[in-house]
Amino acid sequence: MIYLDNGATTFPKPECVYETVDRFGRTAAVNAGRGAYRAGREASAMIRQVRQSLLSLCDARGQAEVVFTHSVTVALNQLILGLDWKEGDTAYVSPYEHNAVLRPLQMLKKTKGVRMEELALSPDLRLELDAIAKQFETRPPKLVSLTAISNVTGYVLPAEEVFRLARPYGSFNLLDASQAMGLLRLRFGQLRADAVAFAGHKTLYAPFGIAGFLLREGREKLLREVVTGGNGKNSLSLDMPSYLPEKLESSSLNTVAIAGLQASLEWLKDRDPWREEQPLALRLRKGLEAIPGVTVYGAPEGTEQAGVISFNVEGFRANEVAAILDHRHDIAVRAGHHCAALIHRRLNDAVYDGTVRASIGLFTTEEEIDALLHAVSAIDREALKGISADILRGNC
Repeated sequence: MIYLDNGATTFPKPECVYETVDRFGRTAAVNAGRGAYRAGREASAMIRQVRQSLLSLCDARGQAEVVFTHSVTVALNQLILGLDWKEGDTAYVSPYEHNAVLRPLQMLKKTKGVRMEELALSPDLRLELDAIAKQFETRPPKLVSLTAISNVTGYVLPAEEVFRLARPYGSFNLLDASQAMGLLRLRFGQLRADAVAFAGHKTLYAPFGIAGFLLREGREKLLREVVTGGNGKNSLSLDMPSYLPEKLESSSLNTVAIAGLQASLEWLKDRDPWREEQPLALRLRKGLEAIPGVTVYGAPEGTEQAGVISFNVEGFRANEVAAILDHRHDIAVRAGHHCAALIHRRLNDAVYDGTVRASIGLFTTEEEIDALLHAVSAIDREALKGISADILRGNC
């Protein structure tokens, strides 16, 4: 299989991650922070080390705390729903946001009367900073939530600049770095973010089951607990602890997945993912743009292009193209709306029922990119024969 769905989850993982997960799962998969026995103490020490490694990765030592969750969706829900919302408060989102941000805000819109506003885009679909400044002046933000990289077009959003505009209004600035941590160099102090959410199984090359967020010191006072329960701290009290990370961490931490994250973070120290992926991203985009009948949805001209690029083929639904690539060429891509409802309205891709998304990772090769380009250029109606109707109808 040629795997080009790294925007969903990076695959494969580094060999050291597989080895660590297997070894830890067999020999040390115990609860951390509960009990005084040696294996439990060692698990706790490992988790502390991973927290420090994540802070170092984002230049956030002395500025933030790491809170672990089981998925980045849970992390984003905790951050968004944990704020003290009142009717009429305004949350600003970019049109590139994932449903892990949009759906919690939609729920708040229905239950609390919160306003959800889209940040202004220019005609070429880049964030328009002057217009955004006027939006904030007209209706001050309670929350500004930005994805670091679009999971549809690979556009690297100007988060630092937008957060700078929002800061004078006391906004809670949230960066969804699911597609970026480990790939981009995120400098916490420069970002002006209050929280940076991450997903271990994406650009950090860790297993499923470990995610979380970096939270600026002192900002925990703005957040109420959304998920509560046991965490091995102050168990006689029915209230959650008031300090980080325990205030926002409940249930048993996934020590096996965290051990895998520890291994992937060590592996990433010897890599420069952005530099390694850029030639492939440009090769993919230019190659797609050169194929007749193909429409490419990439980052706006003059902005940085990450290795996530969408496209469509004239005369085919997105899922038909993905099914042909899988059935005939054993190439795995993603088709549909990629859990990012708002941006698809701007792409005018309804006739295709979404887009085909190809996303690269550190194990992608030039030969695999070329194989995709050759396969796309050869697509015809005959290629649909032999593919079941259920597969052709599938979409997300």
